[in-house]
Amino acid sequence: MATVQFSCRAPNADYLGFEASPDAITAVAVRAEELGFDAILLNDHLIVDGSPRSAPWVNTFDPLITLSYLAARTTRIRLGTSVLIMPYRNPIATAKQLATLDQLSEGRVIAGVGAGWSEAESEALGVPFRERGARTSEYLRVWQACWGADPVSFRGRFFSFTDMRARPKPRQAPHPPIWIGGGSDGALRRTAEFAQIWQPMQMPLGELGSRQSVLQQACRQIGRADVPPTRMSVRVGLREVGGVAGPGERPLGQGSVDQVVEDFRRLRAAGLDQFQINFMGCRSLSHLLESMALFMREVSPAVST
Repeated sequence: MATVQFSCRAPNADYLGFEASPDAITAVAVRAEELGFDAILLNDHLIVDGSPRSAPWVNTFDPLITLSYLAARTTRIRLGTSVLIMPYRNPIATAKQLATLDQLSEGRVIAGVGAGWSEAESEALGVPFRERGARTSEYLRVWQACWGADPVSFRGRFFSFTDMRARPKPRQAPHPPIWIGGGSDGALRRTAEFAQIWQPMQMPLGELGSRQSVLQQACRQIGRADVPPTRMSVRVGLREVGGVAGPGERPLGQGSVDQVVEDFRRLRAAGLDQFQINFMGCRSLSHLLESMALFMREVSPAVST
């Protein structure tokens, strides 16, 4: 049976309900390493509008700069983005940043990417929203070119260059693992073409199976023999630290330790053995740290065998 892996998010934005800060981000990353999470992942937004959906992302620490800092404060845990919004940044520059970070962290980088959902943010950055899918796919190809052997060349719709040099190369060969977020057909086609991991948001098992079938078909269409494993995001709120909804239908991942264990056993029975844990209902750093410790002490051992 495969080893079960759990990653978690550091609070580099205010999505949990308390203010993101250097101390909170660092405390969570260091504690995640101590507890045995295999990766710490950071969100990404650059400039957001005043809509309710954007409210948690007004105060977002840049993920690549923050990961560079965390690389110096940790030694083993993997360091990733979930997700870096691919169309927002020059892909040559981000290829350089990720290669540099991979060298400085001794090969611990995970390049989790997505196409983005905010039209207002995209337009503010001068990136036509309708081009986000095409740009994401092309930018991934630019990364692959820059991470390959020098001299590097590329010809595309948005970027072209010939016989250039791009160093340092990533420490990991051939490059840091690429995780693709999102469940659209386009995201699944990109996963088949580029990714080592598909990372969907939490969804019902029936829908997950349907999306996995689309991914398998996309892999077959391009002649890819291996299908990228799924690392599903799961929103976890443990009653013992106050992180559960009120009366009514209990959402997946929220409840007592025993209930959350049962939820993860159902996910394991469906073939999943990799999870990103998004701790919910934690209104302070101490509650988040307590939730992390309780999960790894009580839930993880019960579902890892």
